[in-house]
Amino acid sequence: MKLNELTEKAHAHQIDEIVIESTEGDIFTLKVTSGGNTDTLLNEDGTILTPKSLNAAKTLLRDIGGMEGVPLYFKHSVTHDEMMGSNAESADDRMSITLEGQDR
Repeated sequence: MKLNELTEKAHAHQIDEIVIESTEGDIFTLKVTSGGNTDTLLNEDGTILTPKSLNAAKTLLRDIGGMEGVPLYFKHSVTHDEMMGSNAESADDRMSITLEGQDR
């Protein structure tokens, strides 16, 4: 899903949930679920949108608007576990977070 599509869906209240995922500590991506389908958030040129931090991702979502009531989660994936043969999807390790109370 591209950023402009997220904006349209957010303002139409069509977003089911958003997961901000951190891999390797400094790589962040956003997974957006809408209508039961989950997509990675993309820039307008089709590349994966990678905010520099959790706060940068939250600021982006606040700036878009329309996120009131949308469940927001933070997930920290550990690639080392997957490389060692552990199933990365074995548990729901998401933590519920909010957009409120953060400075820009």
